[in-house]
Amino acid sequence: MEVVFKNMLHAYSGKCDGLVYYYNRRLNKVIARRLPVTKPHAGNARLSAISANLKALNPSEAYRTDMKLYTELLRMQEGAKGNSFYSWSNVFRKLMFGMAKKYSLDLATLTRAQIYDDKLPCRSVQAAVEDGLLVGVKGWERFASEM
Repeated sequence: MEVVFKNMLHAYSGKCDGLVYYYNRRLNKVIARRLPVTKPHAGNARLSAISANLKALNPSEAYRTDMKLYTELLRMQEGAKGNSFYSWSNVFRKLMFGMAKKYSLDLATLTRAQIYDDKLPCRSVQAAVEDGLLVGVKGWERFASEM
């Protein structure tokens, strides 16, 4: 839901009264949503380990720039459908989970060395599109920066 502040707190973000507030720069609005209530279970621990490992891979700045540009091109291509990605990290996660499914990999233990030794398609956006893990967009051939 869109939030309207009476006291001009436009920069506010955080948690309060069971809601999470955040600023959406695309919409230029502060958005609020219900604070999710989660119960600890094995799936949470597994997803947490995978997320920590994907963050530890620490892609290069050039790779992140390629992902950001790819995400923008994908958003322009898929714009009318409304099912495009919001940020490059969402595309990166889709790529990694798709690759893990296709090649039976464990994302909780994946390393940069393993990515380069096995020539996995996540090493560049171009390789991922060629392998079919990402949708081809106009100009995808120029996204050759490696992780």
